Amino acid sequence: MSIRELKIKTGVVNRTYKELLSYRKEAVTQQHRIDSLIEKGEDFHTIRKQKEVLEETNQMIPDNQQRLAKARQELTELLQNLEAKADVSILESEEYDAAKKVLDLVESH
Repeated sequence: MSIRELKIKTGVVNRTYKELLSYRKEAVTQQHRIDSLIEKGEDFHTIRKQKEVLEETNQMIPDNQQRLAKARQELTELLQNLEAKADVSILESEEYDAAKKVLDLVESH
């Protein structure tokens, strides 16, 4: 286990978490767009297509949550293994601190 592996797993958790936030934000935005189209009395076809877009976005959220849970678990296990080895050079590294911060951020949401 190396700092490189720690950086990679931290990056995966961070990227997947950002993707999840993006999908959630997109779903809210898309719902507002649909509501606006309905209020304006747009045609059925346009509204239906926008609902399909919203449905596709909503389908991505559970998949993303599963990938995030798996990545978070892998990073947590890696940190536990590193802590068990008590390698000071890694435990005092910026990468280790970054990994802990990312896990704290993800677990707080």
